Amino acid sequence: MSVTVADLLKLPSLRQAKVIGGAKGLGKTVSSISVLESVDPGVLVQEVFPHDKYSGSEIVITGFLNCIEDVDRQCSNLLRLIEGGEVGLVLYYVGVYLPRVNPRLIEIANAHDFVLICMPEGQRHLRYSDLITDVTECIYRDRAANVSLVSDILARISTTPHHQQTVGTALQMLCAELGCSAVLSTHEGRILNLAAWPSGTEDSIREGIERCLPLVDGETTPCPFLPDAALICKPICADLPHPLQLTMIRVGQPLSAQLAEQAADTVRICINIWGRQHGAVAIHELIRAILQDEPLKMRRLAEIFRVDVAALHEIWVLCGIKEAETIRMEQLLDAARQCADSVIGAVYDGNPVMSLSTPRSLRDTERAMEEMLRQVLPEHPEAVLVRCSGLSNTTRCRKAYLLTLDNLEDAKFIYPHKRIFLQGELELAAMCRKRISEGEAAATRRILPLAALQADREYQELLNTACVYLLDCDSSVTRTAQALFLHINTIKYRLQRISDLLGYRLGKMPETIELYRSAAIYRLLHAQHEA
Repeated sequence: MSVTVADLLKLPSLRQAKVIGGAKGLGKTVSSISVLESVDPGVLVQEVFPHDKYSGSEIVITGFLNCIEDVDRQCSNLLRLIEGGEVGLVLYYVGVYLPRVNPRLIEIANAHDFVLICMPEGQRHLRYSDLITDVTECIYRDRAANVSLVSDILARISTTPHHQQTVGTALQMLCAELGCSAVLSTHEGRILNLAAWPSGTEDSIREGIERCLPLVDGETTPCPFLPDAALICKPICADLPHPLQLTMIRVGQPLSAQLAEQAADTVRICINIWGRQHGAVAIHELIRAILQDEPLKMRRLAEIFRVDVAALHEIWVLCGIKEAETIRMEQLLDAARQCADSVIGAVYDGNPVMSLSTPRSLRDTERAMEEMLRQVLPEHPEAVLVRCSGLSNTTRCRKAYLLTLDNLEDAKFIYPHKRIFLQGELELAAMCRKRISEGEAAATRRILPLAALQADREYQELLNTACVYLLDCDSSVTRTAQALFLHINTIKYRLQRISDLLGYRLGKMPETIELYRSAAIYRLLHAQHEA
């Protein structure tokens, strides 16, 4: 469901037509086609678009036959169509009845990215019906082949005038796309928004649904007040104190479960973005789209929020927060902006999550992360921060987020003193868990590199020193001495003894790689046995 004006120009009935204005609007989505021959632009306000009601995304056919010589009325009609959310106008019979296209019409079209198309001039044989048939078939073929309600509705509503970016507009768009009526209500039965299909049936739909509300969420059932119709109710869990309910009523073939779910998801997102007072932006919908690996939805939301998602290559997740609503998200974002040019963030599944562009430097990054922890640790002493970088698309972002959820607890056992975890440490924890899950024999083989230390009578002290040195202290002798509360010379002696037993200096790469992994598996096994 993403036919654009540019797509229509490829149709047989429009191949000889010319775009004479508003070419920047060729990418706008077209939902239907209609004919305009009203002489009075006031009719468009009072009857076609009453009370700023959105009925747009149509492409309109006209020959201005009722105001051929009245350029002012032609311009007024064009402006009313633009205000109503229409995407373009196809002019017929130029050079036959309409002498020429006035430059004022082209100026208006260019100013509003409203596509103005002129059919071949001087041709009397042209018929509206040819274009209507072509466009209608094109739209229905696309709807049968593609089911992408969320991204299409978001794309269309984001191009409407600001005053029409409302939940009501979203419902009207859904009605036009799905050929059904839609009612948004509270679970107590109070109607909040209603959009009827076909237009003009609002009163009968309202009267019928008021007798039935509240309805039970669930499967499709026969509509009790409309013959040959079925209705389906879906819960809307938006960012509101109480859940809402979306009821969709369709005559003839009922809505599929997939379309009903997409419609409910569309309404939820629109409520979160445009259904709040003062137009507060629900940026968490963009975070949700990124982490759920929904690239189409992500791009549409990014356009709405004017976020360059192509520049975002990292996610930071703050974990161990018991009450996420107490987090001052804006302060965390301010800290992240100390190291990155582009930053967005919101609470997702109870975890504050930030998506960032590549940081300017490692030093700035470390300072920003330390500042975040300084802010939250007094109230959330279990908090840790996870950084996943080098993420080129939503699929990798989702994998990184799931990696965090699945392996952070194991990573804490391996690195018990860390507050900041990197993606590689989580991947190591995942590998260790996989090896342990293969069975005790496999796990024992994986810690064989540590067996060389058993030849010394101080085996346990050497083993502990090796683990602390590698896993906790980044191979720093000074930090290892501090961590174990021992004199630095004692640590040096132990490290020399370990190196003698291993046959290579502890910390030398690549020899130490397997020992590092063995130390991590040993710690995880030890923690598992203690538990």
